[in-house]
Amino acid sequence: MSVRALVVDPSAPAAVRLGEVADPVPGPDQVLVEVSHASLNYGDLNDARSGRVPVGAVLGSDAAGVVVRAAADGNGPGVGTRVVALTAGAFAERVAIGAGALAEVPAGLEMAKAAALPVAGVAALRSLRAAGLGPGRRVLVTGASGGVGRYA
Repeated sequence: MSVRALVVDPSAPAAVRLGEVADPVPGPDQVLVEVSHASLNYGDLNDARSGRVPVGAVLGSDAAGVVVRAAADGNGPGVGTRVVALTAGAFAERVAIGAGALAEVPAGLEMAKAAALPVAGVAALRSLRAAGLGPGRRVLVTGASGGVGRYA
């Protein structure tokens, strides 16, 4: 069985094309997620053009969807849970994701909005924490025109 995915192809425009890849086989500590939304980051296209991601590999880091198979080891969310994840190969119809790399999406949050959170949101959070900043503190973010700056 196969799934559609955006894969690296140096001969295609922007070095990306829609293709078919093998259906992911989750490890014992991974859940299988049916991806409904993904978020494109500048780094994703840079990965395709730079050679950091091999030819034929699936691109993407941000995905949101629904768990269709729970982890065999019993960790992580159960079938039917809406999740968002920071994971390699997010631009596929289904992705196997480690239970520690995802979070449950609250009922009131749109999946499209949740999908935009992982890369930019985690980068902003880690930067603020590294600077010793937390809730209730003020910070000036210059050049905040991208996702990381806006989240910060």
